[in-house]
Amino acid sequence: MTSASLLIVLFVGTVVGALTGMVVGGSYGAVWLAVLAGFLGCLAAVSIRHLIINKGVGVGRDDTKIPGLVVLYAIIASLAGSLAAKEVSDLAELGASAGLGALAGLFSAMLLAMLLITYHTHPGEKPVIKAVRG
Repeated sequence: MTSASLLIVLFVGTVVGALTGMVVGGSYGAVWLAVLAGFLGCLAAVSIRHLIINKGVGVGRDDTKIPGLVVLYAIIASLAGSLAAKEVSDLAELGASAGLGALAGLFSAMLLAMLLITYHTHPGEKPVIKAVRG
């Protein structure tokens, strides 16, 4: 379930980031577009992961008891990932806002996945997201 959980977070974050970039387009500057795409990508990734893993399949740690912490993780990941995506986009000379949004969503989702793995790891254990608490 760890791999499925990470794939869900990465895929949803990238797709929502790209869709945000396509919808918002040139309305905002590149920095604000990247931050918005990364933040929406992270929130959608956490929400859909929770619905599929915790509600749909019925296994996994219930994150409903810590919504403030998950939102804080999403904010931290979206800011750092989005600004990194903006720099990579500038270096690669990407002109499309959908590309910037996809990069921002992907980078933010990667950082969010690492923060979630850190949250779910207990001292002395191997760092993985636990599917079933035993």
